Amino acid sequence: MILHSKRIYLEEGCQAGYLEIEDGKFKAFYPESENIQADVDYGNHRVIPGIFDTHNHGGFGYRMGDDTTEEEAKAYLKGQASFGVTCVLPTTTSIPCIELLARMSEEDQDGAEIIGIHSEGPWGARVGEKGVNTGYPEVDLDVAKKMVEAGHGKLKMVGIAPEVPHAFEAIDYFLSQGVIMAAYHTNANYEQANAGIDRGITVATHLGNVMTGLHHRDVGTLGACLLRDEVDCEIICDGLHISLPMVKIMMKVKNHDQIFMVSDNVQYAGAPTGTYKGMNQDEGSDRKRIHVTEEGFVLSDSGRLSGSSKPVLYGIGNLVEKLGMPLEEVLKFSSYNPTRKYSDFSKKGSIRAGKEADFVVISDDYQALETWSKGRKVYDAKVDTDLFNPSFLAEFKLD
Repeated sequence: MILHSKRIYLEEGCQAGYLEIEDGKFKAFYPESENIQADVDYGNHRVIPGIFDTHNHGGFGYRMGDDTTEEEAKAYLKGQASFGVTCVLPTTTSIPCIELLARMSEEDQDGAEIIGIHSEGPWGARVGEKGVNTGYPEVDLDVAKKMVEAGHGKLKMVGIAPEVPHAFEAIDYFLSQGVIMAAYHTNANYEQANAGIDRGITVATHLGNVMTGLHHRDVGTLGACLLRDEVDCEIICDGLHISLPMVKIMMKVKNHDQIFMVSDNVQYAGAPTGTYKGMNQDEGSDRKRIHVTEEGFVLSDSGRLSGSSKPVLYGIGNLVEKLGMPLEEVLKFSSYNPTRKYSDFSKKGSIRAGKEADFVVISDDYQALETWSKGRKVYDAKVDTDLFNPSFLAEFKLD
């Protein structure tokens, strides 16, 4: 197959021309001057590398939890493809779900490809700008071992608060099993955060959110993760979780090869605005109801952020259109860098001859028109028009 576009974002930059795809890989690029007969002409629509979202709990009325079925997981992956995601680390702390996703990762899916699994926790501190520290969960190495066993080698990353008692024992164990460690949901001060990094933490989970922030006498976990070269930083670029001026500061301080754009999408991503039955029905929980706002916030009754409804592709639009960053540079954050960390950049993650043909055709308003995985079309906006889980709306929508 040969496709044409006026704007193809190769590793060398944006060029007009033709991409030849054969056996699931990019075979060659030809400049427009060669005037080749194309099978598909995308005109002036941009063709970008597939997005790799490394922090994603769900979407379209599906979540990755204990009771997730294979059919639901497949629908979730299809939904992610509609956001331009070709590679994903589904995010869950559920051991049964880890086992399900590990098995599914061995199969080609009609949607985003499961590269590995991300467990955000379970040993963290629910604190932050609207949180109250109510204590820490107890680290249980038996649970850690069950997580690794369920993952069958596919558990890529686990988050932990470095100040949790016995956190270092868990860090040591997971690292011994080849699992990357992240600092997540933490009340650690600068000294405690650095101790965790010294022990082997190399990722900051959604930098700035649910962690100690910058203060002129203690720059907290946020400051430690910005300053330490060992740490790669996830950033939610929806302009809601982190203000865009703060994103700009982060971009100025941190090496651009160490920034990953993530969505932190939850099952409410793609849902109509309104009030929904929440993710926690425990007595006294502020998450018994969840509110999806017109701006895109997913909020608890107390106003606490409860995941995200905006995809990485929306964040790409923010960085390009509102912060004035070149798309060529932003693609490092959405595709190149996460692939280097969690997969094999010599085989995928950018548009280059010899690599797997993962790419997205996007409109000027940053909507995915088509998504391709390994040379297969896994999403077409003209065909795949109804991806939201209807039973979710029936069960969870309150008003």
